[in-house]
Amino acid sequence: MDYLEYILEWIIMHRGKIIGVLIGLLLSLSVIFWGVLKTLFIVVCVVLGYLGGKQLDDQVDIKDRLLRLLGER
Repeated sequence: MDYLEYILEWIIMHRGKIIGVLIGLLLSLSVIFWGVLKTLFIVVCVVLGYLGGKQLDDQVDIKDRLLRLLGER
């Protein structure tokens, strides 16, 4: 069990690096399989989906946010 605890502690200490490596691996594989433009489209869609979901989680009024973004109040 001591070895398993060491591995879990190491993963927790380096979780940002591990997540970064996994994201880099996924991006590189998607560029290889689908090409740069399709991969860029997927990344943009994921980021927009994340931002939209964050707005819903934070219970932001989307109409107010769009009006502020377009310069009207």
